Amino acid sequence: VEGCCWWARGVLKTRGTCSFGRLNYYLGKRAADEGRQSMFPDVDFCQNPEVVCGSQYKHELIWMTGLWEWVDRVQRYDQGGFNYMDELSVFADNGMKDDVFIKKVGAIVQSGCHDPPCESAGCLNFPCDGAYPVNKNAIVTYAYRTFMQLGLWDIFPLTLGGSNAPSPAPTQCQANCTELPSLSPLPPTATPSKAPIVIPTSLPSEAPTLLLDSRLARFEDIVRHLKRRRDRIDSQIFVSESDSGFVPSMLYTLDGLLNALKPLATEGVDDMLFYVGQGNVGSFEMALVNIALFLAHAMTRGILWDTCEEVNHHLVDGKLPLSNACGQHGQTYADDICPLIDAAMECAVDWSMSLEQSSVGNSGAPSFFCGPTSTYPFTGYYDPFSGSTVSSIRSANEAGRTDVAGCCFWGRGILLNQGVCEIGRFNHIYGLPAIIDGRSGRYNVDFCSHPEALCSDFTIPATEFNKFPTTVDTSEARYLVGILYWMSYVQDYNWGYWNYMEKLKLFVDGGMKDDSFVDSFSEIVIGSTRDGATRKANFEKVLEIIFFEISTRSPSTRPTDKRTPRPTGYPWTNNGDPSGQAQTPWGGPAFLYQPEPGAPATGPKFDTNPQTSEGPTTSTNQQPSPLSTPNRPPKRPVSLDLSGPKPDPSIPSNTIVDLDEIRSNGHICFPTILFVYSTMILCNIVTLK
Repeated sequence: VEGCCWWARGVLKTRGTCSFGRLNYYLGKRAADEGRQSMFPDVDFCQNPEVVCGSQYKHELIWMTGLWEWVDRVQRYDQGGFNYMDELSVFADNGMKDDVFIKKVGAIVQSGCHDPPCESAGCLNFPCDGAYPVNKNAIVTYAYRTFMQLGLWDIFPLTLGGSNAPSPAPTQCQANCTELPSLSPLPPTATPSKAPIVIPTSLPSEAPTLLLDSRLARFEDIVRHLKRRRDRIDSQIFVSESDSGFVPSMLYTLDGLLNALKPLATEGVDDMLFYVGQGNVGSFEMALVNIALFLAHAMTRGILWDTCEEVNHHLVDGKLPLSNACGQHGQTYADDICPLIDAAMECAVDWSMSLEQSSVGNSGAPSFFCGPTSTYPFTGYYDPFSGSTVSSIRSANEAGRTDVAGCCFWGRGILLNQGVCEIGRFNHIYGLPAIIDGRSGRYNVDFCSHPEALCSDFTIPATEFNKFPTTVDTSEARYLVGILYWMSYVQDYNWGYWNYMEKLKLFVDGGMKDDSFVDSFSEIVIGSTRDGATRKANFEKVLEIIFFEISTRSPSTRPTDKRTPRPTGYPWTNNGDPSGQAQTPWGGPAFLYQPEPGAPATGPKFDTNPQTSEGPTTSTNQQPSPLSTPNRPPKRPVSLDLSGPKPDPSIPSNTIVDLDEIRSNGHICFPTILFVYSTMILCNIVTLK
């Protein structure tokens, strides 16, 4: 691989000696050496191309290289009768709906010309695979999705004259006009009045106490609501997959989650609160749906395998590369950097760090480990079918990594949050940096240096100041890291047309029937459609459990500002239905079934045989479980038959959830770079407009 240092880097994957050379000539050290203006005078992109992704400038350079590529190769493109700027103008004038234009731009970025195969692609034997763009239709999909998300078609509607007419010229001055503006248009003010006399009060304001009390009251309402449904929550939500079917989680419980959630829902952290309806009248249902989606996502992550650490599950050529510790599904966790505003929070990668995964839960997968290349020059793979590990054959993950240097940031916690940004943000708020900075840190642990402490108690060794080792209880960290991510990223998500809190309200106001809410959450917010069908099925299951109406025979124990709903009646029987499907007197959804007094409780039935019963949801498009054997039939997602007449209209709204039939059709997850193409085109269109 001598001289092979010019692989693609940055948001548009700048690659090759020409691109890096031009970057250095115009923006780097060569420009400074020759007396020209340079943005990065001390960066030699030719000698050190790795600075794009691995230097103090990486937050700027990953974008700067892409913008430079766009300006240099796309906006200036004029070959074979295709002039980008002219074609861009025509594209905008005709309503921004020409697929051909978008595909040609994608070909220019990927292969170097608008009409592939491209001779400039660098093929040794022309034509080669690189001479053609990949995923042309995906480029169009992402471009149109970006236009829609930003409302571009609404902002610039197509007019009869083509482009929108420019704004009218400013009106001419008619009276008291001057050639030059006045330097002092207003007379100076009079001498300012004396500062008001402020007499400090000896009594503190009552507002903070009242605010905390109201938050605490709302949270206690949520807790009571959930604990009344504890049996079903414990037996159907906090369950994990094992060889024998689904079993109660030993690691995650409802009480554990609520204990961790209480301070974050009442007091908050870093000016953030976990949303349980604070400050909004009538938002109790929104709070429950927010919790339901959190739990549904957790059921596809940590709860699934009853583990605090990410499981090696992404098959590459039928095997599990041990280098999946560096990242699965094409990710590289060490490169999952924070936005520029949070750059100081992210963990610095220690390439000499060595760790080994402490637990894989019920998965049966091989343990992750990380270490320097001096210890592990390369890594092999695990064969899930034979159950053997092969270490003598180099095996790459989807991102091409075969070593595990610096790959210690695999997912951890109830949501399996991974990467230097998410773990670094938790460390900044809860770890040792907060204590050093005088903030309200909770753990005397540097989680960037010891990410394993997120999942197991950490022992601080004895020092000259502490004569004895000290053990720090971090058992709640596995919940906190997921909750913090939810507050800082999910609840605060606002990009284009998609605002999480607005979509949450629309979902509740619409009767909680719109599948697009959870589908968009999977695709837009967390970018994980591979398990979207599982997440959606879990979400509908959690909604059904959380909004399950508990029958009561007595009034509330304390007065409330809401009318007590009409008690749900029973007995409800199957009325001779041979399917055994319980029905209400009006034939409503079966999930409202209540057993008669003294009747045995009917809990969930789990069976690994898909021909006889259906257990908790399993995605149809997930990779096979490493635990599975070739003879073990795959589980299919739960299909809830909730058809039937609508409930009695006299029953108060938001007490019955009418769920649509679960659809398990998957989605296609395209590379991020295709999305960036459409964003670049969008910038040009807005400029033209």
